[in-house]
Amino acid sequence: MNYDIYLCRKCGGVCAGRQDASTFTCCYCGTRNSVEKSLRLAKGIESKDVPGAIGRIKMARAGKGSTLK
Repeated sequence: MNYDIYLCRKCGGVCAGRQDASTFTCCYCGTRNSVEKSLRLAKGIESKDVPGAIGRIKMARAGKGSTLK
């Protein structure tokens, strides 16, 4: 199963939602978000790769991504 990674519209949390779903629930604040109205950060991530992808996105958003090789 593949997932897309989005930003929660309420709290800004980085969360995954199933690729074919129309909504996703924020794993931090519990808000249900429409995928059409949310910012998609990554598309088509395999389920086993979701934690790593979320971690890389969080590091990049924190400005630490440029130190990784």
